[in-house]
Amino acid sequence: MIQNVEFKQQVGRKAEKSNISVEFIDYNESLIPQVQDADILINSFDKIDESFIDSCPNLKLVQQSGIGVDGIDIDYCSRRGIYVANVPMANAISVAEHTLLLMLYLVKNIKISLFNSQANTGSFIRRQQDRMGSELLGKTLLIIGLGVTGIEVAKRAKAFGMKVIAVTKHPFTKTEGGDKKYFVDNLYGVDKLSEVIQRADITSIHTPLNRETENMIGSNELNLMKQSAYLINVARAQVVNKDALLKSLKEKKIAGAAFDVFWKEPADSKDELLQLDNFLLTPHIAGWTHEAIDSISDIIFINIERVMRGQLPLTLVNKVDDNL
Repeated sequence: MIQNVEFKQQVGRKAEKSNISVEFIDYNESLIPQVQDADILINSFDKIDESFIDSCPNLKLVQQSGIGVDGIDIDYCSRRGIYVANVPMANAISVAEHTLLLMLYLVKNIKISLFNSQANTGSFIRRQQDRMGSELLGKTLLIIGLGVTGIEVAKRAKAFGMKVIAVTKHPFTKTEGGDKKYFVDNLYGVDKLSEVIQRADITSIHTPLNRETENMIGSNELNLMKQSAYLINVARAQVVNKDALLKSLKEKKIAGAAFDVFWKEPADSKDELLQLDNFLLTPHIAGWTHEAIDSISDIIFINIERVMRGQLPLTLVNKVDDNL
């Protein structure tokens, strides 16, 4: 269930130290016969649904390699007595840094087409002048979802001299110590999203995907954004309504968008969004750095070893009936 090569290597090395037998999936072969005897699944991007779970009668733990568990049928796992765990903090800095990369790409008006064999020609210079960029200093950043990653983004945005506002599900839990504790100037509940999105120069999404957040950013929200504003999504694509985003970008209702996630991955290179010069897609790599992989694999093996000893995973996300 793992595709990243370095992650496989890290998992392999740590498995040897823990005397755990690990087998890696060959995606050129049928999936179910390879997983049906598994006690533990380490999952990256595959969908773990009811039929998949039923095919693994020995399964004790589904360990997600990142924070998002929206691809796992958690309720069914709970009913089956299967633990579900994630890695909630290990790649927060990597994702935050990637968010700033996308932010700078957009405001500096960098285009992939600039980096070609014509880079030193007069044509390049003229095109460069036509695409004058802006500074982050003084711009207003709206963070949707002030969790661990959102806070790391806020921290870095403040270093650029930005005004940072945030919308989060339970803002009252973050009032102790004041908003400055979270590197934001103002903190709001989700009910204020339509109001504050109008003030943002950049809106950055850091919320999990669930029934409440799916299509959270649709036509209404996009139409409320400044025409000069940018949208960044390093969380889950489905938080944004794809048709509404396409329409907004084509009609230049917002200046641009940069995503590290897509509605169906890997993305079809012929997808209409990818043909737009004001949309950038990176291939779901925000959380994959050398440092993050090392931390992620450490947490995964702590969880595996705990389950093998009859203990709960440290980063358990579901409630399991131990009597099952």
